[in-house]
Amino acid sequence: MSKNIFLKTVSGILLCSIIGYTVPVFAYTKEETVYSKLDTYGNNYKTIVSTHIKNTDNEELINDLSDLMNIKNTSGDETYTQNGKNFIWNSNKNDIYYQGETQKNLPIECNVKYELDGKEISAEEIIGKSGKVKVTLQYKNREERIININGKNTKMYVPFVVVAGTIINNENNKNIEVINGKVIDDGTKTIVTGIAIPGLQESLNISKDDVNIPSNIEITMDAIDFEFNSIVSYITPKILEEKDLAIFDKLDEIYNKVNMLQTSSTQILDGANTLRDGTQKLTSGATQLKEGTNSAYNGASQITSKVDKSIKNLSIEKNNTLDEKTLNEIGTQAAETAKLTKEQKELIIKEADKGIELQAKIIKEQYVANAKQIAETTAINTALTVAQTTAKQTAIDTAKTVNPNIDESTLEKIGKNAMNKATLTETQKKQIIEQADKGIEVQKATIEAQGIASAKKIAEQTAINAAQKGATTAAKVTATTVAEKVAKQVEITASKQVVSQMKILSEGLNQLTSGLSTLNNGAKTLENGAIELGEGTAKLTQGIQKFNDDGIQKVCNYINSNTKNLTTRIEKLTELSKEYNNFTILDEGNEGNVKFIMIIDSIKKKQESEQNKEEAIINKD
Repeated sequence: MSKNIFLKTVSGILLCSIIGYTVPVFAYTKEETVYSKLDTYGNNYKTIVSTHIKNTDNEELINDLSDLMNIKNTSGDETYTQNGKNFIWNSNKNDIYYQGETQKNLPIECNVKYELDGKEISAEEIIGKSGKVKVTLQYKNREERIININGKNTKMYVPFVVVAGTIINNENNKNIEVINGKVIDDGTKTIVTGIAIPGLQESLNISKDDVNIPSNIEITMDAIDFEFNSIVSYITPKILEEKDLAIFDKLDEIYNKVNMLQTSSTQILDGANTLRDGTQKLTSGATQLKEGTNSAYNGASQITSKVDKSIKNLSIEKNNTLDEKTLNEIGTQAAETAKLTKEQKELIIKEADKGIELQAKIIKEQYVANAKQIAETTAINTALTVAQTTAKQTAIDTAKTVNPNIDESTLEKIGKNAMNKATLTETQKKQIIEQADKGIEVQKATIEAQGIASAKKIAEQTAINAAQKGATTAAKVTATTVAEKVAKQVEITASKQVVSQMKILSEGLNQLTSGLSTLNNGAKTLENGAIELGEGTAKLTQGIQKFNDDGIQKVCNYINSNTKNLTTRIEKLTELSKEYNNFTILDEGNEGNVKFIMIIDSIKKKQESEQNKEEAIINKD
């Protein structure tokens, strides 16, 4: 799973979980809100639990379990009887609201550290100071569990989401920033919120180099006469719901594609080995062709020399017994009968194909470049469409979670606005282009083969046409030359014309010799190229072998092991989240849920009214 996809998935799940969640209705539903007062260093010194028992069946009596101290009814006049940890409430068909104290340790520990101009300082000493202030909230998960993952016992933590917030006065504080959070400035004050998920990094067993899941929140500012308001942390174990796991249903499709990629890579490697064997045969054939063209060139040179010598021996000028019209008719008839045989055409096609092979590298590169350009454009457009669709659906689902009664028209506007804002970053585009190029590289052999086939077809037809034209011309010249030679035997006075025609034959032989010389040189080049091609294919085979062993196979193994392992861990986290449904005691057969609110003391001289206000929050009815 890529880093971007993982972050988007986790972000969507957290957003839905923080806003709210629902639970099924049981005989009784017990909801607990745990309020804790922490000193300026994060040490807990007072915890009060506010409990709400939902009397869904309108019972007269409700049996409850609790280990709280100093329990009192906070909403109504319902009474109870107590026997140890067993309580019987005279509910009169009403819901029960009560409050009590506890000294139990909280599931999340908070440590607060203060720094001034880069040096750590105590909360007492920093009051009234000026400079660069940093406040760090470090959260630690205490709810450790031993879970069996694929047959191996593994340490995991109950998943808790921590959302912390405070309000900072802009008059004495500037340049307010937060790491792992967000700031909202209304001109006179700045609201700072941050998020942390302590223990999730270890539970998922993900390297921080891949994805860094925050367990702390850092607030920095330029302060004058420093004071700091209380920090409130909201904590819930409902990080994952059943519906959030639906995204992993698609992973089965990915695993199937990975297996297909693994098989295809092996086929490419087999094809490279076949190509290597073929180039070795091509090298041997090119050597034989060079030897044959060299012999033909030497024979043509000897014929040309003898013809030139014969021309010099003809010194008597006689009239030609054949007129020009007769010679033309003989030449035309010979030209019409000069048709290339099937064997000649096959030989010409082979020579044309060899010429194309010499240019194969350039042809292949051009075809692959064109294919990459098309693939990159298509991949970017597709990714943008998926991003917009995902953004729209996520926005609609979030809106429904916040307000189940929201109308369809508003949902459509929210979805459309989210879709319009969804864009791809340059980094994402770069990654998409790299993936598209990798896809083309997988099909590179097929693309190159298509390019070579098209070029060969054009070259073969051109070569056949040229050869046919050359054969027609040669037949005509040869026929007229032979006719004149016969005429010489009839009448000696035609010797002058024979000399002329012999010169034509000599010129034709010179052209043949020149052509064979070029062909001989080309054969040498072909042999050299075939040798280089053989060396290149050997390196290609080695490269594909390395790519298959060190690249494709490792990637496939990673996806089939690490990604599946991550999916299992997330499913286990869901189970842990469901199991953690109370802080005190919950009677068997009843459902419960719990949330925590931790209030860190302000670091300033408190007025009496402010002190009373904070006490009212934690002791509210």
